Amino acid sequence: MRTVNRVKRMLGGALLGAALGGIVAGCSSVPIPPTYTQPELRAICERRGGWWHDDDLMGGFCEYQAASVQAP
Repeated sequence: MRTVNRVKRMLGGALLGAALGGIVAGCSSVPIPPTYTQPELRAICERRGGWWHDDDLMGGFCEYQAASVQAP
């Protein structure tokens, strides 16, 4: 009787582990799109007073001039 219970527990644990593994594997294959596209980032940058620089390596970046560096 003890071996039957032990086998049931082992089988239940194996099924639970397989189910959790399937859920984790299924969620990890979903591609995550970028939050903002490059044109949206450029528009945000220009609205906030920055200069947009197109860059092939990174896709572009925004440059701001600090208030302490501005000419009088």
